[in-house]
Parts: sequence; C-alpha cells; structure tokens
Amino acid sequence: MIDLHMHTKYSDGTNTCTEILKKAEEKQLTYISITDHNTCKAYEELKNLNIKELYKGRIIKGVELNTKVLGIPIEILGYGVDTDCINQNIDKLYISNQERNIIEVKRIYEICLKNNIDVGEDFIENYNPQMYASKYLHQIITKSEKNKFLIDEDSWNNSNIFYRKFMSNPDTLFFVNTDDIVPTFEEASKLVKDAGGLVFIPHIFEYRDNAEKILKYILENYVIDGIECFYTTFTEKQKEDLIKICKDRKLFMSGGSDYHGDFKPDVDMATGFGNLKIEENIINDWKNDVNTI
Repeated sequence: MIDLHMHTKYSDGTNTCTEILKKAEEKQLTYISITDHNTCKAYEELKNLNIKELYKGRIIKGVELNTKVLGIPIEILGYGVDTDCINQNIDKLYISNQERNIIEVKRIYEICLKNNIDVGEDFIENYNPQMYASKYLHQIITKSEKNKFLIDEDSWNNSNIFYRKFMSNPDTLFFVNTDDIVPTFEEASKLVKDAGGLVFIPHIFEYRDNAEKILKYILENYVIDGIECFYTTFTEKQKEDLIKICKDRKLFMSGGSDYHGDFKPDVDMATGFGNLKIEENIINDWKNDVNTI
C-alpha cells in the first residue's frame, strides 16, 4: 500500500518526520509523500536523518499549495518537486500562514459585525495566529446554541466541514474572499512545474457543492498531470468517477489519507477512516519519473 498525502509539524500536522517514517514503516507502505502546506521544510530535516534506518520504502518529494479557482480556495499537490527550489521560491508567492490567518480573522470580524453576529468585542485581540482562522471562528460561534441557525449540523460538529461548506463557499454568509492573498492556479502550478514536478488535484469532493464545477473548470482551462482518485472521505462512486476521468483523459492517478496526526484523530495514515486501501500499481505510470528518496 501507499499514502501520498500527509502532513508534518512543518504545516498543520502534529508528527515529526521521524514519527512519520516510523509509522509508514510499521504499516509497510512502499511509497509515501510528505505534502505539507506551502512548504518543503520537512525535506530539509530528512537530509539529516538516516532515512533507511527508519523507513525502507520510497519517498516521493511533495508539497500541497493553496490556490483558487472561480474565486474559491482550493489546493493542488506537487509531486516529484525539487524541494530546494520550492523552499527558495515559496516566499515570493505566498505570505506566511500567520499573516494570512490574521488577515482572514479581521475579514471574518467585519462579516460578523455587518450581520449582527456576536463574536465578542475582543475577537481579534484574543486570536492566536497559530490557529486557522476557520477553526477560531468555529470555536467562537459554537459556544452558544443560539448560533445553530447559522450553519448546518455537520458544520456545527466539525470545523473542517465548516471551512469547506461556509468559509470557502462564495454562496454563504461566512465566505472570506482571499483573492488578493492567495496565488492563482496558474501561479501555483508554475511553481510546481519550475521545480520539475507534476501537478495533481487533491480531494476534489471536499469542495462540496462546488466540487463538480471546480473540476470541470480546471479540466477545461488548465493543464494538469493527475488527480487524487483515492481519498479518505470519497465514496466508491466518487472514486470510480475520478478513475474514469483519468483513464479517458490520460491523466495520472494518486491517492492519500491526508493524515494530520492528532489534528485529525479519526484519520489514520494509509487507512483513513479505516477502510482506505491504495495499491502501489495506481502510480506505475509515473512513479519512476519523479524525484524520490
């Protein structure tokens, strides 16, 4: 089995690189990829580790980049990238996570004031920039049952769902416009390509109501190399639909759990919610053509 989508402490995961490698070895994974958000710093640490003592499989060098399509925040995965090139050029395109979080919190506060949503007068002052803006807002509004009418039950119970359904959906009250602080699809893709990598679309159905129009727009307007067809939350039909698209359009396939450690305690490496199984053969068409360790 393989897992080509996971995060370390260098972005929004809780595991160290050593912990990631040990866990991958325990699960006997043949290929993995560390795909931290907007950074390849994990690969700097890997240079100082005796990797084969910890993990005997192969590591495809990867990254996950924030971008946007149709004004909607999405992500792309870059595989086989020159991680030094990414680390050298990332700051030219991206502001830091903390800077982005602060900007988003200020915009959220303006939305709440405009719509008479009580989040407290010290909403901005009490904010810790290490926390995602969406998690902070979710934490505040779910403190009072009076706010339940603002969002649906799934979003009330899960901040990740709240982010996808509301804060990144232009048709909702809590949508935060990030056009001026998030690179375009072309810019993010170029960063991957300039680093010698392949561009993949991850977890497309996580974009909920906007998923199909986002995918359609990407396929019609941009050049990509592949799609993440196997993912923790995908239904069997969603998986099969994506596999068919890849076969019809001669695109590569990938798959991953989107493992974050303790930040997503119900999602385990390689197995997701427990039944995810990604066979190595889905990457046979491209695994030998990318940078690995």
